[in-house]
Amino acid sequence: IERGGKIATTLSVGDAPANLGAQLRQAAGADAVFLAVKGTQARMLAPQLALAGLGGATRVGTSQLLSGTGKSEEDMALDGIAFPNEAWAARGAAGLPAASELAATLPTARGAAARLFAFGFDAWKITAYMEKLANSGNGLPGATGTLHLDGFGNVLRTPAWSTFRSG
Repeated sequence: IERGGKIATTLSVGDAPANLGAQLRQAAGADAVFLAVKGTQARMLAPQLALAGLGGATRVGTSQLLSGTGKSEEDMALDGIAFPNEAWAARGAAGLPAASELAATLPTARGAAARLFAFGFDAWKITAYMEKLANSGNGLPGATGTLHLDGFGNVLRTPAWSTFRSG
């Protein structure tokens, strides 16, 4: 909006989205679709987006898009949707085994708890490397993303981005 864009339409979606075809067709020609929904809802919306002519638009979701996913045959409907993710899950993190490897042996690093595990790892890393974080212009690579300090001393994070491919 700040750079001249405009919002074509905003739709509220319930747990089981109804047929939104008519409303979606009103937004046909939009450059992008922002999905602030869970994966289960997005799986039901994806075919409706395609039928409304929005299947080729850039599709971006929030991190909650991963909620209710994990079965590749069902998640193929989400292919092409980009979303912010923990760096550890997307590309690994120095000092930690792969997320899938750790989840196999540690119940508190599985599923949704993996995010909390990554957050705890970063909290430890911030306390251990505060001086480096304060003096590094490049930030500190963490499990949740690249960590930075703003001018007020607040820790900010730049997440990794992932895109659904083959479910």
